[in-house]
Amino acid sequence: MHHRSVTLSLLASTLFAPLPAQELVAGKPAPALHVAKWVKGDPVAAFAKDRVYVVEFWATWCGPCIAGMPHLSEVQKRHAAQLTVIGVTSEDESNSLADVEAMVAAKGDTMAYTVAWDDERKTHVAWFDAAEQEGIPCCFVVDKQGTIAWIGHPQWLDTILPDVLAGAYDPAALAGKVTAIEKRLTRIFLAAQVKPATALEEAKTLLAEFPFLTDQVEPGLFSLLLEGQGAKDAWPIGERMVARAIAGKDAATLNDVAWLIVDPAAERAERNLDLAMRAASKAVEFTRSGNPNILDTLARVHAWRGEFARALELQQQALALVADDAEMTAALDGARKEYAAKVAAGGR
Repeated sequence: MHHRSVTLSLLASTLFAPLPAQELVAGKPAPALHVAKWVKGDPVAAFAKDRVYVVEFWATWCGPCIAGMPHLSEVQKRHAAQLTVIGVTSEDESNSLADVEAMVAAKGDTMAYTVAWDDERKTHVAWFDAAEQEGIPCCFVVDKQGTIAWIGHPQWLDTILPDVLAGAYDPAALAGKVTAIEKRLTRIFLAAQVKPATALEEAKTLLAEFPFLTDQVEPGLFSLLLEGQGAKDAWPIGERMVARAIAGKDAATLNDVAWLIVDPAAERAERNLDLAMRAASKAVEFTRSGNPNILDTLARVHAWRGEFARALELQQQALALVADDAEMTAALDGARKEYAAKVAAGGR
């Protein structure tokens, strides 16, 4: 059973940036796009002069990609006259064209930009692999001359785009802007468990300067405050995260928040079960009870509330979804046995 760690993913992106690219770097011409199907938006046959492009690599299984969709939509809306956002996704064992088309249809205006289905991963190889990138979401900013201006996480677009749109920038300076902010983020996250007040104050200052970093800073703070002694400071952050995730129909983030609260292996000074219930219930709703990990999370919320019959019911639903997966079945069945024993002993 796998529940993505918000803390680890955020710290990894902050502390361990991808190794320098070898074949494709900022300053080189952008490769061609190889697209088998334009799922949404007008086809882009070639990069037009005097227009900027953001080519983002993503997948339907990628929680951070889904969480970033509203931001990409806002970027497209704000710069519509000068810029085109293209979300490129490729086939893998968990990402099919049918999956992509279903998600694009379900997201609607939350995914208000061009979406392209890669032609047998040719675009992925020419861009993502050539730049030696290691994780998604990852975007490439193409300037008005068809040159790669910057490569990195799309959360930094609001820092990068003004200079690129103005047509006057230096690739090294763009990268330096991001590095400076990343150092501030590192200080905030390192302080969160030992000096919560300091972390919160520095985060407030940073977000006043760069509001677009909210979806990076708050999940990290929420997780780290829970792991330390800052639960009382974590709950308002969690409430804001859940509200945004519900608005964006972001089941992955909702599941992350709920699991951080109810994970039985994690020591918690307190568990906000009302917040966990709201998050996990909505995550199940958005995934139409079709994700075993999310069902497992909601079951655990009910278990913490002493509602073992309901927990058992949900856990059985989760197990039915992984009947052909022995490893997942074994991971989920432990909780089922726990809940069944509680019910047999007279638990609700």
